Amino acid sequence: MQQHKFSPSRAVTPRMSLMSETAASEAQQLMGLDTVRIKSPYMAKNIVDKVKAKGINYCQVLNETGEMQWEMTRTSLQGSFDSRIMVKPMYKDFSKSKSGRVEEHPSPPYVIVECSIPKAMHGQNVYGVIEDMQTACENVRTLLQQLMGIELPHTGNWTVQRVDWAESFRLPYQAVQEFFEGIYHVAFPRRKMQKYGNESIFVPGTTTTIKIYHKGPEFQKNDSKRLAWVLRNLFFQNRPLNSPSDWAQRQAYRKVAAIQRLANNRLRAEVEIHAEKLDYDFGHKPKVREVTTEYLQAVFDKEMARLLREGREGVNVVRSSLAVRDRLEARFSPELAGLLHGFWLGMSAHGEDDMKKRSTRATFYRRRKLLVDAGVSWLATDMQLIERQGQMLPADFSPVRANARRCTSLVRERPAFDYRSGLLQLAA
Repeated sequence: MQQHKFSPSRAVTPRMSLMSETAASEAQQLMGLDTVRIKSPYMAKNIVDKVKAKGINYCQVLNETGEMQWEMTRTSLQGSFDSRIMVKPMYKDFSKSKSGRVEEHPSPPYVIVECSIPKAMHGQNVYGVIEDMQTACENVRTLLQQLMGIELPHTGNWTVQRVDWAESFRLPYQAVQEFFEGIYHVAFPRRKMQKYGNESIFVPGTTTTIKIYHKGPEFQKNDSKRLAWVLRNLFFQNRPLNSPSDWAQRQAYRKVAAIQRLANNRLRAEVEIHAEKLDYDFGHKPKVREVTTEYLQAVFDKEMARLLREGREGVNVVRSSLAVRDRLEARFSPELAGLLHGFWLGMSAHGEDDMKKRSTRATFYRRRKLLVDAGVSWLATDMQLIERQGQMLPADFSPVRANARRCTSLVRERPAFDYRSGLLQLAA
């Protein structure tokens, strides 16, 4: 059946492809980079002026004196009706004074780019991520050059101000809900935990931010309608001759429903690494070329371990009452095993904050360390979850990279059409 060809001037990727449960010809990964924020080297003023000309100015002016208190330009990419890619032209820079205060000063112009890389490249971040930082940033640079019609410097020398590393875990929908029921008492040193029902936990901090959430509800709330709208327009522009009037809408909804089904069975864990930690770890403001996959994975592992207290890699974690009792009795004297089992019961039933109040500081941390070293967890235990027929959460599950349910295989795809397209990028 003949199709109307898509304009090659809009082509950005070699081929647009969509996830399918059927035969595969392409594949995409589920774990890797998500949001990045990078700062360009100083650039020619005429180039940054072009970026500013394509944007929208926001400012605050004091009416009494006419003094402009602040001004910001946000570039809205041409042709994108719902762009999530921030391109910010800058004519001032920031540095710390001798007193430690951050001060603003005039500087040569530059730009700051912030976006979710998989959303920028694919319109969604359920799958299609990239592990390599330099490859990902170069893909974004290529996309921006084509969308804005300007030349940008190679991103290898751009400064990294933020980078998110994400991992996905394969669990049935009900098991994800049970995970959040059982992790209610999780705590992080010196940070305030934010919990949102049976869907997510959020741990903000100055150096990192940790997010664990059910991808299904998050995708449905934040991305599904936008992506369906973009896909509907895409299919409509390239619909077969004599197709039904609702053909484009049905095709778009079918594709979004397939992604939704995938997201429903995914628990996602993210660690957002802030500029303060990046600068400290590298001893300077790191460039894109310096931030490796190994570094990002190491930060993810360390932050998740601090949150979950799940012990060393390679230690089989136990969390049910009988298994914990047996593990402790095998490792410690009967008297100490009994004390630790009672301590574990309090941790699993009432949480760390409550147990800190009932023990001296030294006793609390000593006993907690013994549990962690023994591979004992007080999260998602049988003291918290009501046993019921058909319970779905595996007893050994934990959202760490060593867990067997971490998604490492590829999502299978098949091409939606045989023409070139960049509209999914514009859905970002």
